[in-house]
Amino acid sequence: MTTRVKNILTALIAIGGTASMFVPNAAAQQDTPQPIKQEIRGNETITTEVLEGTVEYVEGNSLVVKMTNGAIRQFNVPESRRFLIDGKELTVRELEPKTKLRATVTTTTTPITERTTTVLTGIVWWVAGRTVILTLPNGENRTYNVPDGYKFNVEGNKNATVFDLKKGMRVSAEKIVEEPKTEITSNTVVTGTAPSTPLQ
Repeated sequence: MTTRVKNILTALIAIGGTASMFVPNAAAQQDTPQPIKQEIRGNETITTEVLEGTVEYVEGNSLVVKMTNGAIRQFNVPESRRFLIDGKELTVRELEPKTKLRATVTTTTTPITERTTTVLTGIVWWVAGRTVILTLPNGENRTYNVPDGYKFNVEGNKNATVFDLKKGMRVSAEKIVEEPKTEITSNTVVTGTAPSTPLQ
């Protein structure tokens, strides 16, 4: 997981914990904004792979295929899979040895960023150097070490640094947590040609 804070204030690193420890209790929930969750989808990538081979053996949902490169591969075929053989839909159990298969596998990969934005507020209780103690909306005091370059929103001033803070000031902070993940979907179409002559 990556953590990135922008605009008003990045996530403050708390003594004894992290800024993610800002969890309002029932009494403070009306005063503390709740996290906003977003799902940001990136540009998808589509790849296509073609596999070809000849049916060697079928038993139940197990299919043994000799690939065009000579390798033998065994597949456990889902019950729902259909094979379009000479224009006719067949199940794996209906395939005959010597049937030629051609599988086209289309894979779509989509990068997704799950973003959680939380706006934190508090009143400066004490400050010295880069250390500030805030009184949170639930009345609890929390101590934070403020990294270089972090900006506060102090009563309309969005560019205040920790050195501008004074006791009694109301400050707000925007914390953004981003978690990247990847969504992968796959679609497989299998066509083929039945043996030219029936098996004896």
